Amino acid sequence: MRRALAILLLLAAASAHAGTYSVSDYVAALRRWRTHLAAGNVVQARTEAARYRNSEVVWSGGRFHTDESLITAIENAQRGDRSLVSRIDITIRELQLSGVAGPAPDPKLLQQVAAEQKMPELAPGGTIQTTAPGSHSYMEQLAEGIAQVYRWIAKVVSAIAEWFFSLFFEAGVPTETPGMRWLVIAVTIAIALMIVVIAVQVIRRARRAAATPLVSSEPMSSRRDDDPLSRGATEWERYAAQLAAAGKFREAIRAWYHAVLVTSYNSGVLHFRKGRTNWEYVATLAPSLAWRPEMIELTRRFEQEWYGSEQSTPDALDHCSERAQRILTALRGAA
Repeated sequence: MRRALAILLLLAAASAHAGTYSVSDYVAALRRWRTHLAAGNVVQARTEAARYRNSEVVWSGGRFHTDESLITAIENAQRGDRSLVSRIDITIRELQLSGVAGPAPDPKLLQQVAAEQKMPELAPGGTIQTTAPGSHSYMEQLAEGIAQVYRWIAKVVSAIAEWFFSLFFEAGVPTETPGMRWLVIAVTIAIALMIVVIAVQVIRRARRAAATPLVSSEPMSSRRDDDPLSRGATEWERYAAQLAAAGKFREAIRAWYHAVLVTSYNSGVLHFRKGRTNWEYVATLAPSLAWRPEMIELTRRFEQEWYGSEQSTPDALDHCSERAQRILTALRGAA
């Protein structure tokens, strides 16, 4: 009887202190509770935590309720409960990582980053290159390569001809001989025809390579797909579209559900807890949220498709994606 009376008094005191707090007040309260629990002052931690039951926290992105399960755990805490202290540390760190309550910027670090990003002044002198290397078109580069090959072949043929005629004529190549002139012209034409044939073959191969269509590979699944925080909300939406195009409807449904979870974390409607089930997240949603029935239906269908079947149909994907998009629109509109 006394214990029941004490519980009723404690609940009455908690409801009397329910109110609205800022993010900085809530984070400061979490740190005080952690200090009391680490020092073994359990009574003080219980008293202060009871004041924040059924309270709201206001931040620049909206409002969210205090963690009732954490406050209940503090009210039932015992001396030396290190797991509860660690849980408070995780809550503070999650608030900071989500952007709700970030730490104050370090002025020295900001000055150091600004100094590193400052561009040095240009040294006097030097030359300015008007054409960047590799800026020529493909045809210009091909023509320059053919010209280099032609000059090399002409140099080799000239050297061979000079050596050949030096065997029979002491004065070297008889440039005034009419037959020699026609021979040089014939060799030059043959070399030019050979270069043209090589150039045509190179151009044809280049066109064939350019006309070959690229085959897009299917999205590969990985261990990242199991963790909602491995991607951002928009990345999950793009990934869902890729999976749907590849015919992986069951995986696409999970991607849509992860996009809703990540957006809920970022907006402060839900708080990430490792090991918490999807239905536990749904239970923490406020009944006043207009899209709460959509979230219940989406969770029910996701659990059915992911854990109850090996393959999903396009109709199931459409059912889940429509509800997920309505929830995302509501969350982003509120933000």
